[in-house]
Amino acid sequence: MAELVLILKDFFSVPATAGGALLPRLPLLETVCARAARAPLSGDWRGWMAAHCGGASALESTLAATVAAAWQVRLPEARADAQYWLATPVHYFAGLDSVHLHPAGVLQLGAEEQALLVADFARVFADSGWVLMNLGQRELLLSGPNIDANGADPARFVGCDPTPGLPRGAAGGTLRRLGTEIEMWLHEHPLNQQRHSRGQLPVSTLWFWGAQQPSVARARVRAPLRVYGSDTYAGGLMRLQGRVLEPLPQAFDATLIDPQCHSVFILPTLQEDGLAQTLMRFERHWLTGAFAALRARRATALQLLVGARTYRLRRLDLARFWRTLTPWWEQLN
Repeated sequence: MAELVLILKDFFSVPATAGGALLPRLPLLETVCARAARAPLSGDWRGWMAAHCGGASALESTLAATVAAAWQVRLPEARADAQYWLATPVHYFAGLDSVHLHPAGVLQLGAEEQALLVADFARVFADSGWVLMNLGQRELLLSGPNIDANGADPARFVGCDPTPGLPRGAAGGTLRRLGTEIEMWLHEHPLNQQRHSRGQLPVSTLWFWGAQQPSVARARVRAPLRVYGSDTYAGGLMRLQGRVLEPLPQAFDATLIDPQCHSVFILPTLQEDGLAQTLMRFERHWLTGAFAALRARRATALQLLVGARTYRLRRLDLARFWRTLTPWWEQLN
């Protein structure tokens, strides 16, 4: 029998301002944190997925190169020796003394918006050596010269000064300048005018990252996965296996547990109503059913991947009553 795996995508820590807010206690989440066996992740959950289902090629390729390989039939413009970066649309806002990445500023553009952005990029940046491509995912794909430059996952910096996450490396300035040029190009772009008229956050620029290999801390043990949800990299891993990500249900459904493989659910956390409300829904609609499935022996273990940690809870671990439940916002930092 395989495990039930819940991944909290795009969540790395509780904002520093949250401690003073009236946050709700979440007993099931706090039970997982207190009674499960915890282990560090070298990077984040993407490395875990690569180790379990990606194979040697995914472990040796960068995140963006894996995505490029998965969608290769749709990338006729890319040169054979091109390097790739994930390009995430983001929205900045002016803080008191610096620019910040908006708490909801990691943006998901619609299909028509992405097509407009890619087509106009090809016009404005023609003959520059940079090519922007539409995958139908949250992230677009940038190809360009093979240089030493890469940024961090933008989700790590929501609500914060983005500077530490911007491209670094010997040629980091090259990517940062491209980002600045894109910011000027998009300042009064028709795409942003349309988004503003709909009450949506405009696209400040594109955030370049993913030109690094997945960080894998544990032994590279493969296991079959059945994956539900939406993510550019996870979708790429599945495509390379001739499979697809399956739609994420609105709430936990025990009938989706497959006894022949790990059942993995990738859950979004960057929601407009904030982290606390998102985790309340996670507690009510996901952990309640997951605990019931664990107690009914539908899975050998419940594993929660969040930030840089993994929590693995077996049914017998629920009897560890001596482990005091502490507030989740203290546990998940």
